[in-house]
Amino acid sequence: MRIRSIVSVALGWLLLVPSLAAQQVEKDVDVRVDDLQSMGAAAVPMNDFVYRIEGEGAFFLINTSEGSVLVDTGTSLPQNEEQMRLVEEHATGPIRKVIVTHAHGDHSGGLPRFEEAIDAGEVEFVAHHRYGYMSRLQDDFLPYFKRRYHVLYPTRVDLGPEKPRPYWNMEPSRPVYPGSDYEFELGGVKFVVIAPENGGEGEDGILVWLPESRILFTGDLFGTLYPMFPNLYTVRGEKYRDPLDYIDALDLVLDLEPETIAHSHFRNAEGEAYIQASVTKMRDAVQYMWDELKKGMNGGKTVWELMRDIQLPPELELSQGHGKVSWSVRAAWEIVAGWYYYDTIANLYHVPPTAIHDDLVDMVGGPDQLADRARRYLKQGKPLEAVRLLDVASGSPTRRVLETRIEAVGRLLEGAREGLGNYSEIGLLEADLRASREKLDALSKE
Repeated sequence: MRIRSIVSVALGWLLLVPSLAAQQVEKDVDVRVDDLQSMGAAAVPMNDFVYRIEGEGAFFLINTSEGSVLVDTGTSLPQNEEQMRLVEEHATGPIRKVIVTHAHGDHSGGLPRFEEAIDAGEVEFVAHHRYGYMSRLQDDFLPYFKRRYHVLYPTRVDLGPEKPRPYWNMEPSRPVYPGSDYEFELGGVKFVVIAPENGGEGEDGILVWLPESRILFTGDLFGTLYPMFPNLYTVRGEKYRDPLDYIDALDLVLDLEPETIAHSHFRNAEGEAYIQASVTKMRDAVQYMWDELKKGMNGGKTVWELMRDIQLPPELELSQGHGKVSWSVRAAWEIVAGWYYYDTIANLYHVPPTAIHDDLVDMVGGPDQLADRARRYLKQGKPLEAVRLLDVASGSPTRRVLETRIEAVGRLLEGAREGLGNYSEIGLLEADLRASREKLDALSKE
């Protein structure tokens, strides 16, 4: 695993000299999503009037002679207090506008501290007109999502009583609509707020453009890492992100020709040539996936075959440390054709496949027989097939079943770490291992 000082990585990337522009855009990056938890708060100057307020959820302070503007507000975690102290220290005037790039809690979490001023008309809250809609999808189903998030983030998600999240109940005082940019000037600085149809992490993503400085604040348009294959589907659970809309959003970025992309996590991207090359590569990677999906669906391939077969060619390889091609393939399939794959009519009804697992276990002579067959797959180097068999025996977790599952999932985890290093994939595999080990420990105590 890539081990570096997180502070040195962040500051090194912020000061990155754009000599990469004439070189090939990197295939991977030196950080992973869980490294964000080690990011300390800091105010990093980008020029003589813009600061990057670093942290687990980074945001930006833009100073003008008539007051200041915030682009995002950071998380609702305790670190936000330190970040906001940095804002108070470096702001040259009162906060006039708060622009939230999208509703995710690491961008909107600090919003409630401005609620009174927003209600009084002293601060303008600017966001995509879909901000409230995307917030509601999270807030209405929060108990459901917390159970999912706890699997991925067991040390960071509390399953106790719900805490209110007021940042999801605040309505923008100035909503921005696709095709109707919000342009304003404050203290001689021109701002353009742009609402794409769909962004990298939802339907409420916006961009903030400073045309004179050629700085583009992108929120999570590019996901957590830069550059990377986008997170068109996140297994933690959220609406699919439309690949064609995403391609359009990246074309919009290319047309602006920014000199700096103020990316919300880890680093800014610097240099027009480098940005053009990296954004083009990300756009072309999504276009390639779409074209291959179209070819495969029209040619009669199944979704499983396409998840297996569609891989980026060498010239388009990108980090899949957060977004993953195979998951995006399935998401795009379901955007086009929905969840019914025309594979079995049983899937039209409410009885799940697990309903007959106990029958299958009885028919083969018990769960240990399935475990033995799963071990044959492991000897053949097929841990995925082994896990499918062991899933059938999950209702009868004998010692042999659990030990075999631990070995199979351990192999998948080793491959995930040595391969793409995808944060969510690794997290889910680790959660599966924990659950099997806990069950095995419980058996040992009986």
